[in-house]
Amino acid sequence: MAVHSREEGGTKPMPNHALAIDLGGTKIAVAVVREDGTIIAHATRPTEAMKGGDWVLNRVKEAALEALDASSLPPHALVGVGLGTPGVVDATTGTMLSEAVNIPDWKGRNLKAELERVLHLPAFVDNDANVAALGEWVFGAGKGAHHLVYLTIGTGVGGAIILNGTIWRGANFSAGELGHVPVNPDGPRCGCGGYGCVEMFVSGPAIAQRAKEFIQRGVKSVLADISPDELTAEQVAVAAQRGDALAQFLLAEAGKFLGVALSGVVNLLNPERIIVGGGVAQAGEWLLEPVRWEVRRRALPTATEKLQIVPAALGTKAGILGAAALVFHALEKV
Repeated sequence: MAVHSREEGGTKPMPNHALAIDLGGTKIAVAVVREDGTIIAHATRPTEAMKGGDWVLNRVKEAALEALDASSLPPHALVGVGLGTPGVVDATTGTMLSEAVNIPDWKGRNLKAELERVLHLPAFVDNDANVAALGEWVFGAGKGAHHLVYLTIGTGVGGAIILNGTIWRGANFSAGELGHVPVNPDGPRCGCGGYGCVEMFVSGPAIAQRAKEFIQRGVKSVLADISPDELTAEQVAVAAQRGDALAQFLLAEAGKFLGVALSGVVNLLNPERIIVGGGVAQAGEWLLEPVRWEVRRRALPTATEKLQIVPAALGTKAGILGAAALVFHALEKV
């Protein structure tokens, strides 16, 4: 992805760089990223979200200035700043349309204007799942795809859609909430208020809870050696890789529910690639193969003909690289 380079006299143009910000529930990560995806410098701060939006933005500014100083780049080498944030974002204006997790006064803030005021760079803001999807599309597992669906599975299930090389945000910037696709109308109540959302079956806490239920019934498993309060989906994944039958069953069950949800998405959107990331995706093929099997069993044959369901490639860098890609992608259209 290239944007217009700047030249100094007759010297070779310097590659463009973006300031990238990944705002998480517990950590703010900031990096200076070259347009080829190389991270030049980085800095972090604790989010301390409950102290409010002004506090969080001050921490963002601190980390940004630290990363800029560490990069030793001249000011003209930076073409913009990109931010991925939890919550629903009007990506046109950079305004928060919803609250973000644990940040009490995030709704209504124009983050684009606030970033431009304190950092003196053109700013671009989007939902964190959209930003991570963009990172995978430009630098990771989505390279070469024109139509893709991105999922991140952790404490919840987030998602994003890229169609014809553009993030599909929907009529009110709420597209991609794949975690709230219902897969069982009689299922447990979700935090969103609905019942039987896929998040209630495939998120990390959901898998851990299922493991506890089976152990309480007396099912034998190495997971029984772990304190119930400390049991996580990541430990289920490790147990599955070591041959534990219960752990393998739990991941296959989660994969089935995810496949049911995705089969409808595949019939509707006909993507060529589905990328699965987040902590739960570390289970690898124990999760993904049941997903593939269920999607191919349920979706239309023509809709799955070119479909690949693959693990994410960027890991924890998806948010940072996506925030940089948000800048380069936007400036490419100017």
